[in-house]
Amino acid sequence: MIQSDIILNSAREIALEAGKILREGFYSPDKAITFKSRTDLVTNFDFKSEKYICSEITSRFPEHSIVAEEGGSREGTGEYRWYIDPLDATNNFAHGIPFFCVSIGVYSVSMNSMYCGVVYDPVHEETFYALKGNGSYCNEKNLRVSDNPDIGTAMLATGFPYCKDDMENNNLNLFNKFLPKIQGIRRLGSAALDLCFLAAGRIDGYWEPMLKPWDTAAGSLIVQEAGGTVTKFNGDRFDPEYPEVLASNGRLHDKMITILNS
Repeated sequence: MIQSDIILNSAREIALEAGKILREGFYSPDKAITFKSRTDLVTNFDFKSEKYICSEITSRFPEHSIVAEEGGSREGTGEYRWYIDPLDATNNFAHGIPFFCVSIGVYSVSMNSMYCGVVYDPVHEETFYALKGNGSYCNEKNLRVSDNPDIGTAMLATGFPYCKDDMENNNLNLFNKFLPKIQGIRRLGSAALDLCFLAAGRIDGYWEPMLKPWDTAAGSLIVQEAGGTVTKFNGDRFDPEYPEVLASNGRLHDKMITILNS
């Protein structure tokens, strides 16, 4: 258990409180759904969660920058940048599917890497978190990626972008490359939780195109601190601002790169 870092501890506290907002909203008759596009939903609880998170960060760390999904971003002058997804898997949430989370990742400018990450699943009460150089945890239990070296028995996860009608970029071609070569693929609907499940050894690999930085910022560090590997599709260094991610237990990474680029 990591106890001493003020930024990580604040991120955990904030994520837990935001998760309470989402849990109450999930069972509330006052859930209001609007459409950013035909396939991209947003609810009043996305905004309520983000307003709380951003106000807490601004109050505790007024010099820090914030990049938030629903418009709560702010420029800061400090060392750290917070990537906020107030409700990852809004479509699940809106349809009554109990699989969604709060994701908070903090980037260090001087380190040029993610500094800490927290992902909280309020329905299952699992808090995944990591501090760079200090390992990954779920509810105080140390996480470790799987040791499966066999792509043929690998369980992978992926997701599909909102542009379903864009056949060049909707991930179906990559899905079809992987499907015959592996044990199975899961599409759970939350990039942040896909990465955390990889860190916990529940799946062996994950890829997804056309993502936003708040989707992967926290989870990428949680995977790396659990012993996994996170890169772009071609194996280059992961960048939360770059819209794709390939993550694995490390032992499958080269094989996944080969399939993605075949």
